Amino acid sequence: MQRCVVVGRRCPSSSSAIIEKNEREKKKKCSRRFRRSSTVVGNNNDNDDDGRRRNQINLKANERANERRKQAVIELSKREEACKGYCNLCGKTHTLERTREAEEVAKALLEKLRKQKSVSDEDESGQFLVEDVYDQRTGGKMIGVLLCETTTTTTTTNTSERKVLKAFSGQWMGEWVVPGWCPPLARLTHDSLEYIEEREKIEKLSEEIKKLEKEASWSSSGSSGTAATAVTELKTKRKNMSRALLERIWDSYSLPSFRKERKMSEGDDDDNSDNSNSSSIRSSSDIKNNRRKLVELNIRKCYYGDASKLPCGCGDCAAPKLLAECARKGWKPIAIAETWMGPNVKRGAGLREEGVFYGACLERCRPILGHMLCDAALELE
Repeated sequence: MQRCVVVGRRCPSSSSAIIEKNEREKKKKCSRRFRRSSTVVGNNNDNDDDGRRRNQINLKANERANERRKQAVIELSKREEACKGYCNLCGKTHTLERTREAEEVAKALLEKLRKQKSVSDEDESGQFLVEDVYDQRTGGKMIGVLLCETTTTTTTTNTSERKVLKAFSGQWMGEWVVPGWCPPLARLTHDSLEYIEEREKIEKLSEEIKKLEKEASWSSSGSSGTAATAVTELKTKRKNMSRALLERIWDSYSLPSFRKERKMSEGDDDDNSDNSNSSSIRSSSDIKNNRRKLVELNIRKCYYGDASKLPCGCGDCAAPKLLAECARKGWKPIAIAETWMGPNVKRGAGLREEGVFYGACLERCRPILGHMLCDAALELE
């Protein structure tokens, strides 16, 4: 039997060579498995790192956004920026400042309310309780005062007098109208007969929908399909009714400005203005009353922005209520001040603190305040 001898190398057919080959292959396999596992671990680590980086970027972006909103609140809370807006009608920006005098009046009102049982001096039923606004869960209300000037004209003199109007934002614990406070700008509110009747129809539809859904859950597959179709149709009808009601509510918002337009009285003719007939002669005050009227617009027409996307609560804050009441009374606005009443809470971009003064809100108020302040700086007639 011959023996295979190769100088410098072993015969591959020998048992030792086979063992070594197997060892090398095992090492290669182990090496490949290690590289694959290392790659997976590395990818996982990379994913974790990417996730952490994204979270850090999002946190920083949110912090920057919050900081911008806080700065906007601070900027709008400046005395000279307290109440302002752009007017679509005249193309100008109108401003009403907050003065120290207005702040003192607002502080005095806040202190007075704290000591009272009711927010209304005319409330004998105890319906409008002050304690309700201090509820930690639902309390807190923005209140505002408007310093106004009214002129009384006699045959010899003109006498000016200061007046104060007060208003709160939204509703007072579910009530729009509180004696002694400025009324809402919307004619159609939850206590209006038109609103109540429409809401009853919508609620009846909701009851029908619940009944059909309950029946469908106990019915066979065939009848349940019919019930499901009926439910879908009723939900669509309810949605359309709710949208129509909302449109009617927006239609009921009428916003006056201090701008006046000429109103022709019946039978008035400029061509005959020199007519010396004594029956046609009127005093200058009568002419003003007959030929001048406030410009009032629906909220969509005076909104500076996309009127198809009116924000909820637009026109319900204290500032618009104050200006509307002042304009309708024929008074001149002098200064405004709005402050928070109730527990300190987190609202929007920052903390609402009792006694701190704030400017009119950016989204709901400023797009309509320009119209409402138009010609407010003019002298009283």
